[in-house]
Amino acid sequence: MSPARTGLRLLVVALAAGGLGGCGWFERKVTANVTGHAVACVDGVAYLQFPSGVTVQYDRSGRIKTC
Repeated sequence: MSPARTGLRLLVVALAAGGLGGCGWFERKVTANVTGHAVACVDGVAYLQFPSGVTVQYDRSGRIKTC
């Protein structure tokens, strides 16, 4: 196998590993910055992710929103 082909395979594997390692990062950081918030569900509880932090989401009656 040629060195160029080996380098290309290494690049593809590195990009795939980086993409899988960053799962959820885009939604938590980028979406929160663009739209003002992102919603995440953890253990059945809805959370609002803001660029500066996170909080539990509440429904209109003041109870914790489940998902």
